[in-house]
Amino acid sequence: MKDTVRVALIQGKPYPELDDPRNVGHAITLLEKCRGKDVDLACLPEYFPWAGDEILADMAKKLRCYIIAGLVEEVGDERFNTATLFDRSGTIVGRQRKANLTTMERRHLGIVPGDSTYKVFDTEFGKMGFPVSFDFWGQPRAAQILTDHGADLIINQSIFPILKAHWKQSALVRAFENFIPVVGINTAGFNSRVGGRVYRHHGGNSIIIQPPRLISRDDFTLWLRSLDSLEGWVKVELDEREQVYFSEVDLGTTRKFRTELWHRLGIQRHRLE
Repeated sequence: MKDTVRVALIQGKPYPELDDPRNVGHAITLLEKCRGKDVDLACLPEYFPWAGDEILADMAKKLRCYIIAGLVEEVGDERFNTATLFDRSGTIVGRQRKANLTTMERRHLGIVPGDSTYKVFDTEFGKMGFPVSFDFWGQPRAAQILTDHGADLIINQSIFPILKAHWKQSALVRAFENFIPVVGINTAGFNSRVGGRVYRHHGGNSIIIQPPRLISRDDFTLWLRSLDSLEGWVKVELDEREQVYFSEVDLGTTRKFRTELWHRLGIQRHRLE
């Protein structure tokens, strides 16, 4: 199992209507930038590209990488805001439905909440969880459940009409208390049109948060004794432009030392694998 995962942060700028079919083509154009980059996981933001299961599955096969996309899942008369993960063969590994919805989502997009069941999904590089937007950064429950079930990595797709500045701080807290790397992917800034009104979505600042790479128990002990700030955990923080950014995410440190950290700090947690 790989201890390092190469990710692509695809900070796309959607068309004003979130369900505009042109968003699918735009997402594919951005994904094309991953070709030849040895990407393990390409991350698209919340509600982007809204639709396109078959096209995204085909793209995952062509790029030979996992893709996580912000899609609307339609089941009967119900619509769910889902993070959807495709594997390298284009197969859907799983979907995570958003539980905590905004008024705009309920009234104007017809979205209904998921049931707050947060699941981990197996990949070739470990177990992943991907709670959507506020489900992760707005409350601690999802990250705790996922970590207790053995998650090695959390992906958080978001889109921000408010509170973007709070995102990094809350993600740092989630990363520390669960000792887990976090990849947060936002859209670039744009104005959306929903229900006849214009909403400004504050773009950018997609993030990768992880503790420093630690090899031995001595490394861990020295690091913990000197720990005074989490600012060094922010490995990547993008600006507000549309862009595709490539980076490595270390999974090995948290696998080796998560239980040790909890023990030394007196945190009462139990892995449920």
